[in-house]
Amino acid sequence: MESLEDLLGVQMLDTRIDQIRHQKKTLPQRQEVIDQTAELGRATAATEECAARLKALRRSQKEAEDHASILEDKATEVNGVLYDGSVSSHKELESLQQEHQQLKQHQGQYEDQALEFMELAEPVEAELELLHVGAQTLTERIADLEAQITVALAELDVQLDEQVRERESAQSGIPADLLGLYEGLRTQQGGIAVARLVGARCEGCHLEIPSGELDAIRKAPADQPVTCPECTRLLVR
Repeated sequence: MESLEDLLGVQMLDTRIDQIRHQKKTLPQRQEVIDQTAELGRATAATEECAARLKALRRSQKEAEDHASILEDKATEVNGVLYDGSVSSHKELESLQQEHQQLKQHQGQYEDQALEFMELAEPVEAELELLHVGAQTLTERIADLEAQITVALAELDVQLDEQVRERESAQSGIPADLLGLYEGLRTQQGGIAVARLVGARCEGCHLEIPSGELDAIRKAPADQPVTCPECTRLLVR
């Protein structure tokens, strides 16, 4: 039956169309984008955490520096009073000297704290820079993958359009009822609705057809669609 031969051609085109559509959904770059995006999320979280640690250290450093600066101003003020001649009492001068000494001591303690915070911040700052570079690298990789996906999809769409046009041309001479039967079977049989009968074997399910049923199939009129008794696919005799 010529129409069944034509259906084999339609089925080949349908199989190719299905393959192209599957390719569009399963481009390897898609999974890599998912993986890289997840990695970028982790990198972003790590960057934010590192930035928070650096900010806290810089804040503590600034607070220590501010305290040291205030104490330095007070010490300078006391030192000025010590030597401007406004105080002549030995006891008061001695008290001012002690106050100046204490102020300078506390100033030195805050300056040491500020230096300690600064030293602690330096490796964190370097870590943050590395995290920024890593995140930028991931961002660029994701953008490159998405560009690859766009190109691949465009190429597959060209192939798909071509196969769809060929399919429309190939089915034009097939009776509507036979085409409808084919479509229904294709859905039921995972895409393969037509198979060639080779000897006693159906090439769809690869099973031997019992002799009695095989004889009936061979004696059926040439224009009568027949199906495999094992898998129900249309048989091309």
